[in-house]
Amino acid sequence: MRRSLAGLLLLVSCVLMAISISTWWFQHVAFSPSADTSVAHAILGDAEIRSDVATLIASADAAPLNVSTTQLKEFVEQISRLNDGAALMRGFVSDAHARLIGENDAPVIITPTEQYTIVRDERAALSPDLTLPVPIVGSLSFINTATRWIMIASAAGALLLFIAGFLTRPERGELTFALAVGLAVTGVGVILLGYLVPVGPLTGLSESTWMGVFPRLANKSLGSTLLLGITSIVSGVIIMLGTTSLRQRRQRSTPLSVSRYREQQAWSR
Repeated sequence: MRRSLAGLLLLVSCVLMAISISTWWFQHVAFSPSADTSVAHAILGDAEIRSDVATLIASADAAPLNVSTTQLKEFVEQISRLNDGAALMRGFVSDAHARLIGENDAPVIITPTEQYTIVRDERAALSPDLTLPVPIVGSLSFINTATRWIMIASAAGALLLFIAGFLTRPERGELTFALAVGLAVTGVGVILLGYLVPVGPLTGLSESTWMGVFPRLANKSLGSTLLLGITSIVSGVIIMLGTTSLRQRRQRSTPLSVSRYREQQAWSR
């Protein structure tokens, strides 16, 4: 079926809005550092990240506390697996995430006060600041900036094209068809950018231990990602099937055109 200009404008508008929503979700999942305890707990669920943090603290504080480095490291790793322990580390974990994606170029510091609250010994409060070796990954910084602009530009383009399409008077059913396609594309995009990219290609951009942040955050948001993605896809399919069914009923109920009627009359003679 040929589409009118208005129908094409609406279709492109809905696809652009789908891209905007998908990149917004990508930003929300992978590029939104937060000092929330649940986020820190998810990130510290990565064994290598947890080991890096525990090793740094144990190496600096074991001697002043008169304990072995191995013993103190095991203790720090144990409490980092708990929500209460993650709450004590959420500040520098959030700073590490921000530095990794280029939102903050300051070094990631574990202060003496944080060391004291983590190891539960006042002697640790006399230790110097500790610096976590978290790199700034240039490719992540570029992706972070690019997706933010794509999100804004596609949303603005979608709004302008929708207004233009609506003003040029779309034919019956074209708006619902465009909406159905937009919802389906949104669902696919949300699942792709909200889960598959963070657990796959994104982690290969650097060999840093802290790249494990992205799979952990993707898995933390997996339930919401699937709910949003599947709901959008199913809604799009339902609208598409409903629109197709309605169009077929209208075609069957449309009377024959005058020219077609005359041709039939001529053949009947």
